[in-house]
Amino acid sequence: MEEQEYIKGMLNRTSLFIDDFSMNKIRNTTFAISGLGGVGAITAELFARWGVKKFRLLDMDKYEVTNLNRQLFATSKTLGKYKVDITAERIKEINPYAEIEIKITDRVTNSNIDKFSEGADIMIQSADYPSCKLFYLAAQKRKIPLVNGYANISGGRVQSFDYRYSECESFLEKIWRKFKYKNVKPITEMTEDELIEFDNKFVHQTSGSLNFVTNMVGCLIVSEAIKLIIGKGKAVKYPKYLNFELYDNKMQIKNSTSFLNKDIYRKIFEYIKSKASL
Repeated sequence: MEEQEYIKGMLNRTSLFIDDFSMNKIRNTTFAISGLGGVGAITAELFARWGVKKFRLLDMDKYEVTNLNRQLFATSKTLGKYKVDITAERIKEINPYAEIEIKITDRVTNSNIDKFSEGADIMIQSADYPSCKLFYLAAQKRKIPLVNGYANISGGRVQSFDYRYSECESFLEKIWRKFKYKNVKPITEMTEDELIEFDNKFVHQTSGSLNFVTNMVGCLIVSEAIKLIIGKGKAVKYPKYLNFELYDNKMQIKNSTSFLNKDIYRKIFEYIKSKASL
């Protein structure tokens, strides 16, 4: 089947709601996706089904048996294989005309971040290490949007950072970051070994995961990215973020810089508690 006929068929149902101009804009957007686990895999799957032409993929991990409960591409056949390679194969299975521009089977470092981000139109960030701040700094530097999402046990959070129009960081957040990482070398100057040490020191503990939660976060990331690209719909842009809790059937828009936001005080309390336990 010719590409034009294939893509037209793929997008037939989508075109009943999204106009051709918007769909072409999405298709011609280069997506750089970091983190291809429970959240990231579903984003890659769904973007492939929008007929997206160009992808960049980064994840250092291989599939393990513990991934089988939630990660879309984790199967008995993919165990032990790099998530980047399996994701690339899946994208090509859905859209054989898509191009995987870059595959990086390593953690993000100051040596590979430029290669990964240069030429990208939007970044999708779902990796969960502190060193992933490099993705945000790269998007900020290149003035391209970034959509972030992560899951906890029964809920999650999704947020868009539209660096095309703002640096997306308040004065108070800058002060908090300097306080939290006091006497720590700037992340943009760290070697790979120093980044590993930094991650080990500040990474969150592994928590439980439910597949309907992680995959919902991925779906919401795609929704936000599509709205940002076509400029239609209400994207949840910084400082606002979408927070949901499935067990309590709650979905709220919160402001990450509001003094009324309880999440801010919980973060500070957890940090102080972790320091006191050392």
